[in-house]
Amino acid sequence: MKLLHFLQTDCPAHMKEQLISLIRQEWPQAFDEDKPITWPDNPETHPTSFVLMDGDLVVSHVAVPYKYIEHEGETYNPFGLSEVMTHPSYRKQGLGLRLIKEAYLHIENNNPDISIYTCHPSLVPFYTKGGWKHHQHTMLVGGTRSKPFRSDSLGLATMIHLFSSKAKETRLSFEEADIYLDLGEKQLW
Repeated sequence: MKLLHFLQTDCPAHMKEQLISLIRQEWPQAFDEDKPITWPDNPETHPTSFVLMDGDLVVSHVAVPYKYIEHEGETYNPFGLSEVMTHPSYRKQGLGLRLIKEAYLHIENNNPDISIYTCHPSLVPFYTKGGWKHHQHTMLVGGTRSKPFRSDSLGLATMIHLFSSKAKETRLSFEEADIYLDLGEKQLW
């Protein structure tokens, strides 16, 4: 298998079609069947895709977005994970774990303060193997300031890894806190 990584805005057309198809399969409830999927859905977060290919077939994918945020009077450079998915025929082979570990190294090499994102609670052990910790009482707030929504309203778990000394020194500000991402309407990592 071949590992590729690129900015989503630079994704080759044949791969983009496959990724959109996988996204639609993985999260059908998130899309209106009558509307085409816009991908990348939030280019302002500069998402980098990590893709495992088997020949010309996309078999596994993870996106790493980032965006500066304000939290309790400080500016932070957080990176997230999103669009973590593996083609159904290739699941249970460790490919997703391989990609989230690649994503972790990418994040680590790009001067992050923190990596933070949400996942289904059943996936907490999976993401823990990749280097993140579950913070039960920390909530991400997606959407916009005028139309926010909290991750706990969706039943999601928050995963965090503190990278910078600044984030480690202020770690208590991330515990039992609401962290606003201001990603845009209906957007959350």
